Amino acid sequence: MSKLIIVVQCHLVMNRCSGYNCMNAFYKREGTFSAYGSDTRYMLITCGGCCGAQLAAKFEDVTHHLRRSGENKDDVVVHFASCVCSDNYHRPPCPHLQYLKDIMVRKGYPVVLGSYISKKTSGKRQTGEYESF
Repeated sequence: MSKLIIVVQCHLVMNRCSGYNCMNAFYKREGTFSAYGSDTRYMLITCGGCCGAQLAAKFEDVTHHLRRSGENKDDVVVHFASCVCSDNYHRPPCPHLQYLKDIMVRKGYPVVLGSYISKKTSGKRQTGEYESF
């Protein structure tokens, strides 16, 4: 089971969104976070801005700190926040999503799409106004 969840939030969205709802969903173990145990930690970072290339450097730093702490990167799961991977209130899905996923795969981290989904957004997906991921 994962010991660390790293949520990657859109750098542009982070200018107006604190990430509170994603964090809250994690601690309540709702949605995509429901399977994680109580010993799992949470970390929020941004993609670094368009096109997301800075994400590679950020995860080199994460990998470095994991090694120095004696932790295993196999115990880390990367979640792309809903603001990155889906149609939502803030914006449409990131046009660089596949590139971001490719970076994570090359770095050896598993990827999960999604974090917090509001009731309003869920309703808009059901009516077809927003697309699901």
